[in-house]
Amino acid sequence: MGSSLLSPAQQTGDKSIKWTIAGELPPGNGCSRSLGVAGPVAGLYGGILLVAGGANFPESMPWEGGKKKYYDEGFVYAGSGQHPLLQKETFKLPAPVAYAASCSTPQGVLYAGGENENGISNKVYLLQWDIATEKAVVKSLPDLPEAITNGAASADGNNVYFAGGETVNGVSDNFYSLDLRHTTAGWTKLPTLPKPVSHMVLIVQPGGDHPGVYLMGGRKKNADGISELYTSVYMFDLLTQSWKEKRSMPYSLCAGTGIGTAQGSIFLFGGDKGTTFHQSETLNAATGREKDPVKKQALIEQRIRLQSTHPGFSNEILVYNTATDVWSVAGSIPFETPVTTVAVAWGNDVIIPSGEIRAGVRTPQLLLGKLPGK
Repeated sequence: MGSSLLSPAQQTGDKSIKWTIAGELPPGNGCSRSLGVAGPVAGLYGGILLVAGGANFPESMPWEGGKKKYYDEGFVYAGSGQHPLLQKETFKLPAPVAYAASCSTPQGVLYAGGENENGISNKVYLLQWDIATEKAVVKSLPDLPEAITNGAASADGNNVYFAGGETVNGVSDNFYSLDLRHTTAGWTKLPTLPKPVSHMVLIVQPGGDHPGVYLMGGRKKNADGISELYTSVYMFDLLTQSWKEKRSMPYSLCAGTGIGTAQGSIFLFGGDKGTTFHQSETLNAATGREKDPVKKQALIEQRIRLQSTHPGFSNEILVYNTATDVWSVAGSIPFETPVTTVAVAWGNDVIIPSGEIRAGVRTPQLLLGKLPGK
């Protein structure tokens, strides 16, 4: 998932982050309360938070035969006194989409790739908020060189970086950039990632002697149906245009969210450590190999029990110091912590909108973390 840079006022003291539920996504037609979505597009433009798209299971859980539904609805929030996330307007995306890579830029909220009922997308768009008309504006940008879902994007001003993700042929190790000032040039292919990866956090840290793009964690689904989850951290040096390995995370992590700070720290919020995920994949693979119908049904029922009692994901906050190459644990989020969403830096706050909190279950909540000094 992509990221933004916090304002310079942000300190690196971190256990005093104050978390609240700042709001919820509004319900859809005929519903009394929103189910929430996984894989939304989210970002900040001109002081306005834009949240759009995503997917959920509105009728029943996937292991009960429930069908995933993708959305094109967008929602607009603005800070307002005691109501930090006041909804202002709604809008529509060009098409339903979930699991696109999204990030905030000076020109709007960019989202790239993703998927819907028709498959994986290579489309790229820029979401803006028109102050005069108080309407959202959606602009087309050059397509990605290939259709990709579950990739990651991050921006350094007008320079956008896109990494990895899943294609129709497997997990990608491609790395691209797009200059929003010269979009006619399209996406530039950069040196490939050290390994194929999806569901990672990608963060640009432009300051210091070695400005770079940090690639953290993630996973790779293998041909046998079992994914490899990563602890690895790599930095793409923007000066030398090469990848460098950094100190690994304390544990493997994928599908979480993150932000960078102006002081050179990177915060990771929650994520999937993969224990239940691996058990589910292993049972699914075993089910596919099993020929005996009785044993096959037993494996199916075992996987259903595992999924329906999913304990949720990590709520820990990890902090990485880019100057010292050191990781630390900085407390936890006191709420069910979502994955497959985007952490958005908003001044000295962090917003984590919606996302998945357990297998098949979304949250409509928008978490707000108030950092020290606010």
